Amino acid sequence: MAEARGDTLLIRKCLDGDVSAYSELVDRYSARIVNLAYMMIGNRHDAEDIAQEGFIRAYRGLGKFQQKAKFSSWLYQITLNLCKDYLKAKARTVKSLDDEQLMAMDPGTPEHASRRLLENELSEIMRVSIGKLPVPYRETFVLRHLQGLDYDEVSSITGVPADTVRVRAYRARELLRQSLSPNVDTFWREKAAKEKDGSKV
Repeated sequence: MAEARGDTLLIRKCLDGDVSAYSELVDRYSARIVNLAYMMIGNRHDAEDIAQEGFIRAYRGLGKFQQKAKFSSWLYQITLNLCKDYLKAKARTVKSLDDEQLMAMDPGTPEHASRRLLENELSEIMRVSIGKLPVPYRETFVLRHLQGLDYDEVSSITGVPADTVRVRAYRARELLRQSLSPNVDTFWREKAAKEKDGSKV
């Protein structure tokens, strides 16, 4: 609630012409919005572009913003709509491990690097699996389980009843459990094999 009250104060300052107040809103939500877009579309660079466009649209629409709703919910809604437009216009390309993850790896010992590689691969498998969910399930899963929003707020953002949100969240979890189970088993087998080989060196 304190965050929402703070947002309201910043929005009032923005509407009074204080542009710096909007920068505070961007700083407050940029990481969450980029992550939301990334999990929806699967491309970090394009997710950042979508997030930027989302903030621009929100800024331009502040005068029409109904402050009965939370600013964060409104911003999530704008971002999700942009993601859906992106998904309709462009087929996603899935990589097994993107350049950003490779560069972020700790270049320590070969054993440590191998372990990090496997862990990154599992994380990537999870992201790809989420990206393969039907869009209604994907947005529900990301908002509920990755963004940590409650069912009522997800309902407000997506425009579907809370009971439907619960069903979609459950089905998304079940689909992910089915798709990830063999990959997780493979991950642990490969991890154990590599650690065993490393112990022989």
